[in-house]
Amino acid sequence: MQEASADPPSDESPTPGDLVRAGVTQLMRWTARSQGRKELFGPAAEDMSANDVVLLDFIHNFGPVRLSELASHHGVDKSTMTPQVNRLDSKGLIERHNDPDDARATLVSTSPEGRELQRRIGAAGAELFDELLAGWSKKDRQALATLLDRFVRELVASHPGDSTT
Repeated sequence: MQEASADPPSDESPTPGDLVRAGVTQLMRWTARSQGRKELFGPAAEDMSANDVVLLDFIHNFGPVRLSELASHHGVDKSTMTPQVNRLDSKGLIERHNDPDDARATLVSTSPEGRELQRRIGAAGAELFDELLAGWSKKDRQALATLLDRFVRELVASHPGDSTT
């Protein structure tokens, strides 16, 4: 028995929005697979979840940061963020400090080990993409980088409560 299609067939060509959505969906599917994450993050992040990598990256780029800011950025409650931060802390990847502006608050930043790990993870991803793009012209590689950066910045700016760049 053949499944019914969700969308009726169309003679129209896909819009740029259709193509971008399909591409983003494929990227999400690829990064959801363990092999994709291994390639993107490299062997340095073997014992880390994708969430751990994203959290470490955010702390590295925007720290020192309060736990409440981390929770807000990730769209979760502070009680949900605490165990995630504790996981990074137990691996020696972050440091906790008292917030000089509020004695009740704690700031987290990457430790030297966390900065080194974040550097290695970033280098693995950059190497993967550099290899994939090696056959592209310099002009095409630069265009992709520029347009993707612009796309992500505009996406994030259009939903300011969801993320920080």
